[in-house]
Amino acid sequence: MLATALSPGAALHQRCGALTTGERRSRQRRAHCFRAATASGEGAEAQADALNKQHGIRGSVAFLAGPGGLVRAVLSHANGTSAEVHLHGATVTSFAQSSGDEVLYIRPDAKFDGSKPIAGGIPICFPRFGPSPEMQQHGFARNLPWSVLRTSADLRPDDPEPCVQLRLKDDETTRAMWPHAFDALYEVTLRRDKLRLLFQVKNNNTDGQPFDFTCALHTYLEVVDAALPTVKVTGLKGCTYLDKVPDPKSPVRKTETNDAVTFGTALVDRMYLDTPTEVLLEVGTGAAVAVEHLSGWSDTVTWNPHTTLPECWTNFVCVESAKTQPVTLQAGYVWEAEMTLAVIDLPTE
Repeated sequence: MLATALSPGAALHQRCGALTTGERRSRQRRAHCFRAATASGEGAEAQADALNKQHGIRGSVAFLAGPGGLVRAVLSHANGTSAEVHLHGATVTSFAQSSGDEVLYIRPDAKFDGSKPIAGGIPICFPRFGPSPEMQQHGFARNLPWSVLRTSADLRPDDPEPCVQLRLKDDETTRAMWPHAFDALYEVTLRRDKLRLLFQVKNNNTDGQPFDFTCALHTYLEVVDAALPTVKVTGLKGCTYLDKVPDPKSPVRKTETNDAVTFGTALVDRMYLDTPTEVLLEVGTGAAVAVEHLSGWSDTVTWNPHTTLPECWTNFVCVESAKTQPVTLQAGYVWEAEMTLAVIDLPTE
């Protein structure tokens, strides 16, 4: 499908298998860079200090180093909400309400040392969503370091909105897996009551060649207990979906006839096509997380591993903003997609 393109120059379930040559190179490069940084003293603390000097905004945006050697940007709103995004994979790892309640979920097997994608939060799947013969599952974007392009905080004294914009550009590692020149920009903005995520991809091929990609924001949302019928996704009735449970390589096409998708009885792995602008995940507390697609994203993926992840499946449900059918992007053009997360109170009966 041809992308809805902006004008040229416009602003910008893990499965085992053999590693591709590009993936081996990627892992070797990350390990080498991490060891070199630690040995030379140019580690996470020094990186965070440098970023704070260049991009930190007092009271709104700060950069912190973690014990595993990764740096994250921390966004703080005046109303007490906060968000965190790691530079490794540009993975959003926290969106906390002013009460301290966390919206996102980090799996207990998550690694914060750069050795693999962070399991949980909101990993970015790009330039592939799902398995690919060219590269690792869900693409390379969630497994490479992103750079900080800019920060801002809308310097209005009553309601600043902290924001960080990250960038991933093609290099030898990415071209070994996907032979294209590109810029990917990811803008994370903390609003008073929402987390806004803007993802942009630009085709920089100088030979004029278009490229195809699929992508998603693989959002893990914390719930009370996914086994309960009160934990459910609504807003998808009547939508066509591809059911990957019988055979991930040959999904079965179905139509959603239920008012809600629940997760207590079996594995759920569905790609809903051409979904409504807003989908709700009722988390079991009398509140829901509204996942809103403002542009670009056309599909919604729901996933819960059930007992295939016995240690944590009851703690989360994935509601993912996705583009599951290939986007064809012409050289010099930009594709963008915007999503917001917000916590809302459900009406009482």
